[in-house]
Amino acid sequence: MNVKVTNKNNTKVLRDKHGGIEYVFAPGETLTIPTEAAEHIFGYGLDEKGKWQKFLRSGLANDPKGREIFDRMVIRPVGGNIEATGAVRVA
Repeated sequence: MNVKVTNKNNTKVLRDKHGGIEYVFAPGETLTIPTEAAEHIFGYGLDEKGKWQKFLRSGLANDPKGREIFDRMVIRPVGGNIEATGAVRVA
């Protein structure tokens, strides 16, 4: 599955790697990436402790506006992603 990541920061470009692929999140742009990459980079799908660890890993903790920058990365599921509900379709 994939997610869309939008960088809502005005000037800050974020870069990170996952699985040997570099991802560049330019201001105002949306990038579709695998959910595994979003988890590794931003803590997508993790609890608050996990997200905090990803924030610290990002290197933004030393920036006075680091938390704000990190929080302005908006992550949404890509349309068409199907989440299991346990329901069974009967034809």
